[in-house]
Amino acid sequence: MTSSDPFSPGEFDPWAGTYDNDVAALNKFPFDGYDQVLETVVKFAVPVRGMSVLDIGTGTGNLALRFAKRGCELWCTDFSELMLEKAREKLPEARFVRHDLRADWPAELDRHFDRIVSAYVFHHFDLGGKVNLCKELVTRRLAPEGRLIIADLSFQNQKEMDAFAAAVGDLWEVEPYWLVEESLPALENAEMKVNYVKVSACAGVYDISAMRKL
Repeated sequence: MTSSDPFSPGEFDPWAGTYDNDVAALNKFPFDGYDQVLETVVKFAVPVRGMSVLDIGTGTGNLALRFAKRGCELWCTDFSELMLEKAREKLPEARFVRHDLRADWPAELDRHFDRIVSAYVFHHFDLGGKVNLCKELVTRRLAPEGRLIIADLSFQNQKEMDAFAAAVGDLWEVEPYWLVEESLPALENAEMKVNYVKVSACAGVYDISAMRKL
């Protein structure tokens, strides 16, 4: 799995110590509606006790913690060791694997999950990378009837994104953010079923599953 984006694991280590405070204090881009975005993932997932959940790019564990409180069995990955240290403090019962999504799938996660979730990770990949990664997760890593639920920075189209970027000014950072008008057809063409809901001015949630063949 590859991406044209040159981000590196060490790039996120310095943020580990302040990430939670930054999320709480910054109620605008990129964290506008952060809590509501994470809660929407949980709502789509419909978690029950004992459900196996893999959180990709768990960061400090804010999304995973919501599933832990509902009795789910949790596996969490991130490529920043310092982020994982923070997550371990919150989630002592979870299983953690340090993993870069651009690398081969780790043997520790060679199993199927009822739900795979992720928050604010996939926007680092271009559209082809997003689709390929989703396809891999849906077809090879989900249990039957499983679902992949992704919360991320997302806009309806290029025009909406450009207008938003102009409005936030210096806060804007150029990344290959999700554009709904191109992402939904690309995912569906790769034989995935997608339900999308916009949650905040800059973020939404994609509920993805395998397309059933008639």
